[in-house]
Amino acid sequence: MGLCLSCALLWFLPQTGNLLLVLVAVLIALGTLRPSRRIVLWQLALIMLFGACLSLILHLLADHFHLRYIWLYSSAALPAYLKIANLWGGDEGTVLLLATICMTIGLRNASLPGWAGRANALVAAWYALAAAWLGPFTATPSDWLAAQTSQGMNAHLQTIWMAFHAPLILAAYAWAIAPAGAALDGLGRASGAYGRIASTYSRRAWLVLTAGIGMGMVWALEDFTFGQLWHWDPVQTAAFAVWAMLGAVLHGARRWRAMGNNWRLLPILSLLTAALACIAMSVTRSEVVASSHRYIGTTSWLSHLALAVVILGLMVGYAWKAFTRSVPRVKKIRRSASDWGLDLSMWLFAGAALLAVAALLSAHIGEWLQLEKASELKPFFETLVTWATAEELAGLRRAFDHWDVNGHTLGIWLTPVIMLLGLLGGWVFLRRCMRTRIASVITLVMSLWVALTAWRGAWLTSRYTGEGVLSQSIVDVLPWLDAALLAAMFLLSACVAWGASVLWRSRRLGTLRHTGPLALIHGGAVVALIGGLLATALNSYMPINIASASAPQEWHRVADQMQVRILPLSSEANFSGYQAVAQVELRSEGQVVAGQALFQDRRELPPGYQGPVRQLCEILDYRYARHVGDPGYVLHPFIVRGWAQDLQVWVPASPRLMQVGSQAEGSSHEIQGVVVIRRYPFVSLVWVGLSAMVLGMLAMPGHGHASRNETPVSQS
Repeated sequence: MGLCLSCALLWFLPQTGNLLLVLVAVLIALGTLRPSRRIVLWQLALIMLFGACLSLILHLLADHFHLRYIWLYSSAALPAYLKIANLWGGDEGTVLLLATICMTIGLRNASLPGWAGRANALVAAWYALAAAWLGPFTATPSDWLAAQTSQGMNAHLQTIWMAFHAPLILAAYAWAIAPAGAALDGLGRASGAYGRIASTYSRRAWLVLTAGIGMGMVWALEDFTFGQLWHWDPVQTAAFAVWAMLGAVLHGARRWRAMGNNWRLLPILSLLTAALACIAMSVTRSEVVASSHRYIGTTSWLSHLALAVVILGLMVGYAWKAFTRSVPRVKKIRRSASDWGLDLSMWLFAGAALLAVAALLSAHIGEWLQLEKASELKPFFETLVTWATAEELAGLRRAFDHWDVNGHTLGIWLTPVIMLLGLLGGWVFLRRCMRTRIASVITLVMSLWVALTAWRGAWLTSRYTGEGVLSQSIVDVLPWLDAALLAAMFLLSACVAWGASVLWRSRRLGTLRHTGPLALIHGGAVVALIGGLLATALNSYMPINIASASAPQEWHRVADQMQVRILPLSSEANFSGYQAVAQVELRSEGQVVAGQALFQDRRELPPGYQGPVRQLCEILDYRYARHVGDPGYVLHPFIVRGWAQDLQVWVPASPRLMQVGSQAEGSSHEIQGVVVIRRYPFVSLVWVGLSAMVLGMLAMPGHGHASRNETPVSQS
């Protein structure tokens, strides 16, 4: 009933919405101060937040462009699912949804004592105030409405992945923040609630973040401003830091005991995870460093950063007290080799996260101090300078001098961490299915093999042909990547051996309830890593120049047994601007596979022709693609997916390849066209591995609800 009333109020009187969000923050604050009224007040606050989200969705579906948020991010011609997805398509809606998720968590834990019972609700209050400041229910200025009906949705976001990737990442960050209150209690009073809360919410966050990152990878392969699975974009780097820190927490949370081993370390890691989640959201909105995720503005970055500073400040204060106060001596429990192995894994995951943070910090410092970037950090720049006009040159220099994360250096530092994790994990699983001495000998032999591989190289090094987009700095460390693959395969083999051993000893499938999920998580991580490294290191591309005199129906050679031809299919102007579709046909051994490639641009009609060299650089280098990109400009390739490889056909717009009317027809026979074929071998292993990891985490036995069996908050 309350939900319907709040939704109806914001439907008929949307101008009250921003004030309502301020009232939500007030109710949460009152509930924090008055424990006896907490549940009622917080339930009312949550109802208001749900009502605000639901009413905003209804306004989006109804095309109420008199609201600024709807005018900025939506369009009347969008399909319904994209209109709904625009709830998180703009900064204002994203912060509102984040406040709602955090408040849901806060209400579930409201009966817990101390920070565990109030921290998440206070985070929700902070984001409710931030949303009110951004103004999702603010009216559209009259001159905006007079100029055009609506601004419309960013073309890069008009995909089915927008409906899943963004909300999954947002929910993961909210769950990553959730254990922060219990972590403060764990440092302050060694509260027993921390272990259960950290395990429950960190598992959820890791699960959803893994799924969200996987969907983001699929999306990235289809967007020319990314062009590959992973390029250590600042937003990707920040997400990886959160993911790795969650991995560190999960390797210790189930074993955490008040005043036990790591009783200070694990709460500190949870607080670092929460702060990193806030920093990741701030990086997404900040323009300090260059990123391909610049879709919807930068207004909320300060609110995320301020919350991260508060969390880090509380962490330092409580950690200082925890390390300086005297604690009662507890009888030490003899620790097993597995405990030591899990502790070392925890440190390695935390180290990987901190390496990512260091790379982010280095990029920000470079931009703040206006340091000059090394030439190897600006690939394709010299090629573009040769072809650039005087007007283009200044813009190109600014674009390539803009700092971003040095993914090459970060990858090199992370490679030894991957090797150690593979060897350590393999040893831990082997000693569970055989004698410790035998497991240690096997691990020692594997360590020597890995070291030799890092020196001489193996499969990747011997098969690299130089046909892909890899810098020389990555080519030089291909032996290290081979060593990382070997260590990962050792971990996978140990997982399989352990699972088979447990099943054989018990003769019961029920034993797989615990061993199966662990094997899926660790084995899936290995498979995804193998697929990612193979697809990245062995990728290849082939530009096909279509001569001006060639007929449209002519076939062009791609490989010994494969040919391609591109036929103009349609061109039109619609709600997204100018849109052209090309028919792509691939012929191999007498069989023809057909599909479509899309070009879309709302800047001009017909599209300005850049020339084949610029178009090739645009597809191969995400830095240049960011520079020439526009919210209304998008390319979608035709993709043939397979177990052995994914093959992409990119068709940049040109009068030669896409008939765009009389303005192009006169010059189309004088202009050379270009088509780019890209291959990603074994990329299917990435999707298989990520799916196995998600399935394993879903199947893992859990603790149940975090707040059960806890002392309720005092009602006095």
